[in-house]
Amino acid sequence: MSDRATPLLDLSTLVARPAIAIDGTRYSMRSPAELSIVESHRFALLADRANAAQRPGGDVAEFELAIDEIATGVLVDVPPKVFAKLTGAQKLQVAEVFTGLLLRTRLRAAGAIDQAMGHPLTGVRSSPGSSGSSAAPPATGWRARLSQLFALT
Repeated sequence: MSDRATPLLDLSTLVARPAIAIDGTRYSMRSPAELSIVESHRFALLADRANAAQRPGGDVAEFELAIDEIATGVLVDVPPKVFAKLTGAQKLQVAEVFTGLLLRTRLRAAGAIDQAMGHPLTGVRSSPGSSGSSAAPPATGWRARLSQLFALT
């Protein structure tokens, strides 16, 4: 393998935190790259709590508490008085944006694994005469993404 080959994975120890604005003031969010394994597991448990609370007969207060904990864990330098002004929907948006950041990170890693295994980078195509997979459709929605992204499986 030559020194000029494209690396499978490009890792950086310098963390660039994304930012959001609340009432015109910029605040940092944690980067998925800075999460420890324990923190990832903690977020997975919070996502599981939020999922359970969304089921029929679930506890709305438990859902709100889980979303609050996720948003609190993701936002770095937001003063408590500013955080208290955020609505539940806004806290949910924070959780969803962070989920998108995690998804991007996981997709990069999945692409590197796929490339290392010698698979094409363009995706999988159905066989001729097939209209696609006969497998059950995947779980969708932010709760499914959050749970999958924070899980340590």
